[in-house]
Amino acid sequence: MAFKAGSTGDLASSMASAMENAFLQEWPKVMSDDQPVPEPNSQMRLLFIAIAQGVIRHLTDHAEGIVVSDGATVAIQTTGVLY
Repeated sequence: MAFKAGSTGDLASSMASAMENAFLQEWPKVMSDDQPVPEPNSQMRLLFIAIAQGVIRHLTDHAEGIVVSDGATVAIQTTGVLY
């Protein structure tokens, strides 16, 4: 499976969607009980989309730095437009 950063028009099975889900799951564990879990909104999604696109773009631009323990270089597969 290829990496998918996610975009405003396509969050399904993306890194941005996984980040949003992790944020919402961790919120109650970190924040006090009097702070309800926030409803996802466009600003929150924009933040996760931007971070995910930046991570994928950085990995793609610097793939030579990714090495498997046996010394073989790994190609980074991506899907969709990153920006």
